[in-house]
Amino acid sequence: MTKGITYFNGINSLRFFAAFLVLITHVEYCMRMLGLGSNLWILTDRYYGFNGFTSIVDGGPAGRIHWLSPLVTFGGYIGVVFFFVLSGFLITYLLLEEKSRTEGIHLRNFYMRRILRIWPIYLLMVVLGFFVFPTFSLTSIPLQDEYLKNEGLNLLSYILMVPNLSFAVFMEGVPNIGHLWSIGVEEQFYLFWPLLILFSKKVLRNLFGFCVILVVLKIGLWAFFNFVLPEPDFNPDLMEFSLSKSISRFVSTIKFEIMGLGGIMAYWVFHKKENLLRLLKSNLIELAAYLAIPAIIYFTPRALYQSIHLLLALPFAIIIVNVATNTSALIRPANRVFDWLGTISYGIYVYHIVCIVFTINGLKSVAFFGITDHLSQRIFIYLISISLTLIVSHLSYYYFEKYFIGLKQYFSSHKEKTHSPQ
Repeated sequence: MTKGITYFNGINSLRFFAAFLVLITHVEYCMRMLGLGSNLWILTDRYYGFNGFTSIVDGGPAGRIHWLSPLVTFGGYIGVVFFFVLSGFLITYLLLEEKSRTEGIHLRNFYMRRILRIWPIYLLMVVLGFFVFPTFSLTSIPLQDEYLKNEGLNLLSYILMVPNLSFAVFMEGVPNIGHLWSIGVEEQFYLFWPLLILFSKKVLRNLFGFCVILVVLKIGLWAFFNFVLPEPDFNPDLMEFSLSKSISRFVSTIKFEIMGLGGIMAYWVFHKKENLLRLLKSNLIELAAYLAIPAIIYFTPRALYQSIHLLLALPFAIIIVNVATNTSALIRPANRVFDWLGTISYGIYVYHIVCIVFTINGLKSVAFFGITDHLSQRIFIYLISISLTLIVSHLSYYYFEKYFIGLKQYFSSHKEKTHSPQ
């Protein structure tokens, strides 16, 4: 059955909230990294005991842990996991729609649309991150030379759209652009996902099978490197190379299974599986999904942190389905402001770290900014960082990105109204 092009009202708002969570975490992280202090971002492996809640109660080895620390520390991770699930949902729905309408998928057009949307500011930031930002004091960070000592291999991995490989091997992101690893993961997902949809006669079965097989493979690799071929404890402060840790970390960045879960939800929505959707869109299930997020962050044992994305993915998928399709949803975040913020959310995600670093380095030159963790300092940093990020993202979208977005019309047989992935 041929279906029309669908517009998911509210998705842009969700996209902004996810980007904003990442921004909050990185403000606190950059404050700590640049010497201003922060008691809201902590190293979980070093300071957490059994889980976030018990660490707050016990105070942790470093003294009292703020009750917001788990949410702030994991906020960026929450945002990235949400982006992954949302990307899987949107891209799968778009592909199912095209396959239903044309009885096929035009792969060249699909890849060109993704390239035109994602590559321009990604490659711009790669060039700036390697060749421009390191030369200015306002965009420099401590140990910058250490992070860039493998500049050739790092640059090659970023150009080849596998920045997560660089992140895994060298155990640190490139200054100001390390967060681009997640964009690389999405591009890798887009590389094969259309093929899976196109050549699957039983799409749902293959989506389930793909997710299950990937999870089993990850568990097998984890067991192999931890029990069959263990290495001495790795010290992240020394930034030393470890083959097993590099492989494990690279595999852990590939969150295709939760993107696949988003795809499964898209399949159910597209084919109107009413019984399942009625359950997912009940107010009780929707409320449980929202409440599950802080519960997972505070109460998941530290030993299971490697799989926390799997726990978060289901409530995220339920929230996405409700916001996108449920007119009686508990939360309907669509409005003009959030729609605008969602429109520039890709820029917010790409540019926010360098804006934060620029802000903190600039404010550190002001006399009343010291090394202590004052509320006034945090307010100034947040206000200026967020404002600068929004300004840069707005200008980027309307004076740079829109040119390439406009070119997408030459690779589409229709006017694409679906909220396609960033």
